[in-house]
Amino acid sequence: MQQTRFSVNSDGSPAQGDRTVFRSLLFDTDDKNQVGETDGTCTTTTVENGGAAECVVTYTLPGGRLSVQGMVFGILTTGRPTLPPPSFDNAITGGTGESDQARGQVHADTIGTGKRRCTIDLDR
Repeated sequence: MQQTRFSVNSDGSPAQGDRTVFRSLLFDTDDKNQVGETDGTCTTTTVENGGAAECVVTYTLPGGRLSVQGMVFGILTTGRPTLPPPSFDNAITGGTGESDQARGQVHADTIGTGKRRCTIDLDR
C-alpha cells in the first residue's frame, strides 16, 4: 500500500480536515494473482472517540471500475492515524464498463499488518 497523509496542523497532530491519499493492489482469494487496484482519499471528519473519516475510493477491476464511498470509524489510536482501519462497510455508488450503474456495498476486514480482505456485494 502506498499512502501519504496531509496534516492540517503543522505539528502533525490529528485534526478535522486531515487528508490521506492512498493506492493499493487487489489480489484474488489465494493472494497470488493481482486482479486490480484501489485508489482513493479519506478526509478526517472528527478526532474525538477514536476518530472518523469520509472516504471516496475507486476499485479498478477487469471489465470496469466501481465507485465506493462512506465513513470509516476508529481511525485513530493513541492520537495517531491508524491504517488499515478497523472493519467497515461502504456503499457502491456507481461504476463503469461491466459495472455500469452498479449498487451494493464493499465490506473490508483487516486481516494482518497492511492487509485487508475486501468483499464486494453487488445488487443485481
